[in-house]
Amino acid sequence: MLKRLGYHSDEMVLAFVVWLCSLPLVGLVVIPFFGPQVAGVVAVMLLFVVMAVCWGMCTWKVFKGRDNSS
Repeated sequence: MLKRLGYHSDEMVLAFVVWLCSLPLVGLVVIPFFGPQVAGVVAVMLLFVVMAVCWGMCTWKVFKGRDNSS
């Protein structure tokens, strides 16, 4: 249903799952060296980076799809 509306929610869900799976790695690498507060900041920054990449890929697909349809 969301595909008909033009949303790319499956890519956003995949990006969110990748972020969730990367959290243990962030915890194992960052917490011992820098502490839990820095690990929290790194985790939030990683979320923004993953979502920005996802948004960029979805935007690219939308604009590429428009060019092919004309």
